[in-house]
Amino acid sequence: MNTVQFSFGNAVTHFTKTGGPAGFLWKFALAYAVLACLVQAVSIILQWPIYEAYVQMFAGGGDLDRYAEDLENISVGTSLSGLLVMPLGILLWVAFEGANQRRYMRGDGFGLRISADEGRLLLVGLIWIALFIGMYIGFAVTLLIPVLAGLAIGSDGIGLAVLLGIVLMLGYILLVLWLSARLSAAAALTVRDRQIRFFESWRVTRGKGWTIVGSWSVLGLIAIVVLILFYLLLAALGIGLLSAQVPGLMDGDAAEGAIVGAVASPMFWAPMLVVVLAFSVAQSTLMHIFSGPAALAARTDPEWVSAGTIGEFD
Repeated sequence: MNTVQFSFGNAVTHFTKTGGPAGFLWKFALAYAVLACLVQAVSIILQWPIYEAYVQMFAGGGDLDRYAEDLENISVGTSLSGLLVMPLGILLWVAFEGANQRRYMRGDGFGLRISADEGRLLLVGLIWIALFIGMYIGFAVTLLIPVLAGLAIGSDGIGLAVLLGIVLMLGYILLVLWLSARLSAAAALTVRDRQIRFFESWRVTRGKGWTIVGSWSVLGLIAIVVLILFYLLLAALGIGLLSAQVPGLMDGDAAEGAIVGAVASPMFWAPMLVVVLAFSVAQSTLMHIFSGPAALAARTDPEWVSAGTIGEFD
């Protein structure tokens, strides 16, 4: 796997320069999509009562007040059942993040396994969760400042308080993005060195933070467009399939059993499953691509390159 220089253009397109056997990305994306759909199917089965309740509410004209008590009673039990899926979701992320980073840092072909790499990545993920909790608390404190300022100034200072809130929110979002970028190479470094290297990312991304943020912004805009198109397609297809099978659906006159039966019919869920699978393929492709900038920062770490360690992965 050949080294490349760290730059904005190389960061955005680094997923195309990972080396190794051909066909990694489509295997990675398709495998993730299939397994993610299976996990989601398990989640739906465990939480089916709440989905059925919403279908019945929709069939009854969408009167939330009429079904509010039933939804509240069902939600508690189904939410607890949904927690049973969490270990599967964690296992899915760890296995694919391991494959993802081994590709970037070692040029490996696609393969899923649970090894020491995945164990270390799980700990890295837990550190990220702790940091995100801290960032969320920081967001709440930042939001509280203009509120308190507005109360202190009074009605005459509402405009100033709103302006202060906008400035603080934008500033905080930029700070969070920059901090996230500076620590984003943690997973790549952990796989590269076969040791947990979370805060080592701060050194490796020195002078590269805003470039990573910029590359994320470009990739994020592309991702938003792709995901919106999929959501629109999914919504249009779902409504179209139900309307074709359930007379009076759009007028709110459909029988409750008719909608449930239509949703359970292969004529509905088979086409929907194809779109959901395609959506998951796109989502997992974007997940791999988004890891590129941080992986490139780890791969162009001057200390690592100068030590000659890069040779073992070429």
